[in-house]
Amino acid sequence: MYNVCQGPNVHLGPFDENSEMSQLNEDSILPYILGALSDSKKASFEATIKTDTELARKVDAARRTLAPLDTWSAPLPPTTLVDNILIQATTTTPLEYVAASTSMSPTDSQSAGKPSRFRLGELIAIAACIALMVSLYFPGVQTIKRNNLKNVCEMHLSGFGEGMSAYTVVNDGNLPYVGPSQNQNWLRDPNRRHLLPAIRHRFVLPKHLIHADADGTIDEEATMKNIEAFLRRTDLPFWAVPNANGPVPKINIRINIPLAADANPLFQEGKFRRGANGTLTPNSHTHDGEGQNILFNDGSTRFIKTPILDKNDDNIWTANNIEEYQGTEAQQSATDAFLTP
Repeated sequence: MYNVCQGPNVHLGPFDENSEMSQLNEDSILPYILGALSDSKKASFEATIKTDTELARKVDAARRTLAPLDTWSAPLPPTTLVDNILIQATTTTPLEYVAASTSMSPTDSQSAGKPSRFRLGELIAIAACIALMVSLYFPGVQTIKRNNLKNVCEMHLSGFGEGMSAYTVVNDGNLPYVGPSQNQNWLRDPNRRHLLPAIRHRFVLPKHLIHADADGTIDEEATMKNIEAFLRRTDLPFWAVPNANGPVPKINIRINIPLAADANPLFQEGKFRRGANGTLTPNSHTHDGEGQNILFNDGSTRFIKTPILDKNDDNIWTANNIEEYQGTEAQQSATDAFLTP
């Protein structure tokens, strides 16, 4: 199937309330320690700590990290601090600042005719402030980058969905289909053969089939001359698509049938793999395991945090929840989501 992210009519399965609450509580750790929470939020947070041992551990770790700042008392700066800093900036190199051991004194500077130095304690205070600001700023920047990648990924996936929709318009509502794979093991050889008709007739462009990270890594015109070789590449982050051994549904068979998604975490580079504890890996690795963008057959796209789509526990990565594969398996029905490499 192919990947789409968001649509108001798509049934997403159970909402992961615990995951959302956990993230909210972790974001509240620093305001709690600094006393920035309101009384009601503080009481709610402390109640959560009593029942959530993992959150309590993180609070203790944060307190230990910030403890050195509580034991250090910053001296009052001299009244001419700004003037002295400007003098040092024009006469002293950065290495001399670090090596300085004499105190900054307006009297000494004027009487001796030499620029004064920073105290070691002042340098430590500045370093501590910079470290604290970086610790607060960096996670926010990373979050912005992750969200931006999700949005770009969804945009590329939507372009793929538009091409597939256009294909069905001129093919009586049928998605592209070239029949089952012949003597092909999809664990060893990527299984994207159904996409051939849509690409050959340029309803879908090669750039629409890969994740946003791969922009600029393919030559569109050269690719069109040998589409089959392109679809069998393993060095690009392709969308997970319908298994070519099974039936392909019509575009309107059911709203929540996925047509594509971020890479299947169980079959990376054509190889079956499990998580560290031996269980099936739930979410795609494309977005740090947070979830996956999915394209549905109604043209909608959405980022969801679980591969389980409906009340029938249909996992988009597996064929009827099979856990061990030989590379010849297929969907059990036209509505069984089974997205493979």
